[in-house]
Amino acid sequence: MTATAQFSQPTEGVGLILIDNGPRNFGSTELGLRIIDALQSAADAACRVVVIASDRPGYFIAHWSLQGIIDTQRAGPPAISHRPRQPRVFDLIESSPMVVIAANNGQAWGGGAELSWGCDLRIAAESATYGQPEVALGIIPGAGGTTRLARLIGPTKCMEMILDGRPISAREALALGAINKVVPDDRLRDESIAWAAHIARWPAWSLAACKHSLIDGRDIALDAARRSESAIFQSVARREDSIRLMAAAQARYDAGADSFDAIGIPRT
Repeated sequence: MTATAQFSQPTEGVGLILIDNGPRNFGSTELGLRIIDALQSAADAACRVVVIASDRPGYFIAHWSLQGIIDTQRAGPPAISHRPRQPRVFDLIESSPMVVIAANNGQAWGGGAELSWGCDLRIAAESATYGQPEVALGIIPGAGGTTRLARLIGPTKCMEMILDGRPISAREALALGAINKVVPDDRLRDESIAWAAHIARWPAWSLAACKHSLIDGRDIALDAARRSESAIFQSVARREDSIRLMAAAQARYDAGADSFDAIGIPRT
């Protein structure tokens, strides 16, 4: 079956990418390239937030294709080339100015879990699971399972997941801080799009700057991270469109509004 990643725009500023590589949505180079193409479509459509979800019941991405890994390793190391390295979907998501939400409807193990860890936010159905079972196959998680996951939940629980090999439930993942939300199975798609739509109401430049500051400051010393944060703050605070937004909020405060109404934060 041909891997697909279908892009649509369910509401303003929000992109939805539905992945399908039946029967179990195994990850593959082809699927990764289709997701990259869909992300470009979302960028071209000026989306601020993108939801990556599965169109295959029970499977977000079961795990990465084992045959694909075998074939790649048997082919030997790639020949030296002067062409730019083909982007990997995990890294492209992290570097994108768009906010990307992974919506797990079922099994997200191995590369499926790692695709989730590479996204900015994660929402899961009650029945969903996450796992890093690579140790049982004589390999290690190779796309963020020992790195991004450790930064999400800490080295102690990450070490447990990658050595134990057994999957954890969505509720366990939520308790660990690996994901952000758990919702009823039949509400996952709607809740994901609604959350994305809420976030997409904010200015694209401030969303991108928030993401940039957090990711850039995550792995450097605190003083360097603070300098970076301050520089990014200055770059967005001096924008005329930001100044207009802040001035309008101040005017609402001066007129007697509370913080919800002055800033424009929904009360629910």
